[in-house]
Amino acid sequence: MTEPIDATQTSTTGDARRIVELAAATNTSMSNQLLLDTLRRNAQVSTRHIRKDFIEVANAQTVLGYVCRQRKDYVALRGDDPAWAQEVGRYDTEALAVEALRMRRA
Repeated sequence: MTEPIDATQTSTTGDARRIVELAAATNTSMSNQLLLDTLRRNAQVSTRHIRKDFIEVANAQTVLGYVCRQRKDYVALRGDDPAWAQEVGRYDTEALAVEALRMRRA
């Protein structure tokens, strides 16, 4: 069962208007996917340093993944258990790795 998307929260920030303008400019119809992408972009995450080189990334509901430093790279790992997490990518900065986990589709 899917839940209906409530766009009232995005309307206050002007995101809903931008979505409609984007749909009109690209000659596409409004879709739930556009609204989900907007909500995903606005998602807030928090980070918690477990060790100096290991960071937990979470939103309000769940752990999204981990960022660990390996030499000069920051590795983004998707999953709530570090032992079973899958690598999303390698990035030059910690912020980019955190952003990759925030924007990653489930």
